[in-house]
Amino acid sequence: MTETMSFTVDSEDVKTFEEKTGLKFVDGIKLLMDNLKYGGEFGLDPFWSEENQSLLRKIYEDVKHGRNMHEHELIEVDE
Repeated sequence: MTETMSFTVDSEDVKTFEEKTGLKFVDGIKLLMDNLKYGGEFGLDPFWSEENQSLLRKIYEDVKHGRNMHEHELIEVDE
């Protein structure tokens, strides 16, 4: 069952959310609800923390410019 909801959110808050996460605001609400639905806790996923996002930006720049790239042996996994 679905339910339609209507609420008012400051447009600057929506803009800030979308810029910081890369998600549409409504998709962020859906993700939050799914998180709660499947046993998660109320709060932001640590993936979106400024510390993690900063690390991911650094890694992206390194890969983009071919820095800090290392070959490693394939890890075999027995199933």
